[in-house]
Amino acid sequence: MPIAFCSFAVIVSMKGNAFNIGAEGQLICGAIGATLAGALFRGLPAPLHIFLCIVASALFGMLFGLFPTMMHRFRGVDLLVIFLLMNNVAEYFLQYFVLDLFKSQNALVPSSRAIEKTAELPYLIGPPYRMTIAIILVLICAVVLTWFFNRTVAGYEMRAVGQNRQAARYAGIPIGRYTTMALLLSAMLAGIAGGLEVLGNYHCLYTEISPGFGYDGIPIALLCNANPLLAVIGSVAFGALRNGSLAMQAKVGISSEIVNVIQGSLILVIASNYFIRYLLNWRRRAK
Repeated sequence: MPIAFCSFAVIVSMKGNAFNIGAEGQLICGAIGATLAGALFRGLPAPLHIFLCIVASALFGMLFGLFPTMMHRFRGVDLLVIFLLMNNVAEYFLQYFVLDLFKSQNALVPSSRAIEKTAELPYLIGPPYRMTIAIILVLICAVVLTWFFNRTVAGYEMRAVGQNRQAARYAGIPIGRYTTMALLLSAMLAGIAGGLEVLGNYHCLYTEISPGFGYDGIPIALLCNANPLLAVIGSVAFGALRNGSLAMQAKVGISSEIVNVIQGSLILVIASNYFIRYLLNWRRRAK
């Protein structure tokens, strides 16, 4: 589920002619927001409390993505550089939050205070599989994004900005506005990924809450050609790879790093596709 929302985040940024490589840091901040809302608010009905936690995770993710977005928009700072730096900032802030600011006094391992029971996502399939209603939220989000990009004026104009920036400018589309909107919406989706991980899986915050979900969303978004519905299938496949690698290492002795090798190979194949297209276009122009 977190991989799916991170792939949605990358897809939205790509539609707006940007590239959000900072989903990992935004996921962490979203998890912090959900933990705060889940632990500090008490006595609320479960549906309202869950909704409040998801909103808090989206808000924290968006606020963390606001600074790099504004730096890129108004100062021309390269997005890849500033997002990678902000990911490191989020990692250190997570450690401070879990180990000092909001630490639990009773946990056997370093963790934050636990969220209230009313903030926990209900199970569709109970332990050991622990499938929560997060799967429903993923499907709804995929359908809504598909409808937005294909059936609304704002979605069409955002796609136009992503496909041809110069043509969009000549058509009078406000490029800067849509790039900013895409980056902030992308940060919100990445924040929700972290919030769902807290509400549905751990019910508190650990320093290792994300093994790289934010980075997993990048090859999925590229493989599915920025299609939110196909991204759901890709996320299931990548989740199976990540979970299956642990079983392979325990039972067969195959290193779990094989998953990173597979993901890296996929990225190389995708990159070679763009490179071949570039060479073909260059040869066509030369003729």
